[in-house]
Amino acid sequence: MSKKKKRDPSLVPVVIFGQTYKVRAEENVAYIEELARYVDTKMRTIAGSAGAGDALKVAILASLNIADEFFKVEEGLRSEDTEIIQTAKELVSELEDSLSEPSQT
Repeated sequence: MSKKKKRDPSLVPVVIFGQTYKVRAEENVAYIEELARYVDTKMRTIAGSAGAGDALKVAILASLNIADEFFKVEEGLRSEDTEIIQTAKELVSELEDSLSEPSQT
């Protein structure tokens, strides 16, 4: 009786820049596949525009590109948080002013 290797259901095969990797999926499979497609697209775009053929160089440039995108989004969120906090403070101040004025009936 031959023994078959049991496939680990949490390992998802993905192809990035022509190489297959098995990625442990703590998120859902579709999410892991989407991430892999994103990285693959970045690497192919960089390889095409930079003419770089070395996979390591392409991966490093893609990583820098993705990190740049992440930092910009993170900075945008911090900026939005600051604006929200400022608006909330202004609203609280206006509300406190309104409540401290004697009511006119």
